[in-house]
Amino acid sequence: MPRDHPPSFQRALLPLRFFVGGTFLFAGIDKLLDPAFLRMTGPGSIGEQLATYSRISPLAALVHAVALPAPLLVGVVIAGLEIAAGLGALTGLAYRLSAVIGALLAGTFFLTASWAIRPYYLGADLPYLFGWITLALAGHGGLYVLGDSVERAFSLAPSPAPAGLATDRTRRGLLQLVVLAAGSLSVAGIAGTLSALGPAFGSEPAPVAGPDGGSSFPAPPGGPGTSPARGEIASVATVRALRSFGFIDPASGDPAVLVALGDGTIVAFDAVCTHAACTVAFDRLSGNLLCPCHGAIFDPTHGARVLDGPTDVPLLALPIRIDPATGGISLAG
Repeated sequence: MPRDHPPSFQRALLPLRFFVGGTFLFAGIDKLLDPAFLRMTGPGSIGEQLATYSRISPLAALVHAVALPAPLLVGVVIAGLEIAAGLGALTGLAYRLSAVIGALLAGTFFLTASWAIRPYYLGADLPYLFGWITLALAGHGGLYVLGDSVERAFSLAPSPAPAGLATDRTRRGLLQLVVLAAGSLSVAGIAGTLSALGPAFGSEPAPVAGPDGGSSFPAPPGGPGTSPARGEIASVATVRALRSFGFIDPASGDPAVLVALGDGTIVAFDAVCTHAACTVAFDRLSGNLLCPCHGAIFDPTHGARVLDGPTDVPLLALPIRIDPATGGISLAG
């Protein structure tokens, strides 16, 4: 079939190609613009996400060995590869290689970020995985490809000798790969520069550290100037004053949170979001627990049930014990 008349199935794949490519391009840029993502710790940070994956993922050993020692580098590499895969799909440059990179990323995301989602079909990464595999198998069919324009710009003409055909294809492939890499680095560099200029260019508000505002966990155990007794997490007075208190559940190793409700009752929940295992944080304005990754909202007043977002599973409630004499709070059981 002539090149200018690609098979109809490749035309039918155009919506998939542009959606998957555009989404990954946006995802990579969004990560670099997010002031919380490229941090070692804190809600929504790559460091905190990797720490969670090291506990729940079947790739835990690999995460421990490769990712946890250099979380910021891993975050930059992931964002850069997402940008490269997206640009390759949209432009047709190094198309099949870009689709393979996209499939590898989506597969990795499924085995880490989406692994805890039950049932599996509620996770978004498997559809992307098979979408990328489909694009890699089908190819672009010559539709909306910048390769010819790039070759003309670099005066790369096909070799007239049949013996030089393989060499010419290699040169073309390398040229496309170089142009795609340069374009990806340029996009990533612009996004990183805008993010460094300040919160005005950030994709999300920067998290507020400390108990005075925003949605972050208060830090000092027991509150300023106090030390909880052995086995205690915090005191009733501290939690009521701060409204929430973050700690690590010694049984599971998960981040957890104590919340003081409007009537003074104190409740505790596992702070790992039931959608993609990000760590939720208390929002003082709404009194809810918010996931900084995908927008899930949990109501601590009613057992951390889901108010909004991509999950229907509430946070795990943790039983607590309060010492009536000291007001100290500890985990029960």
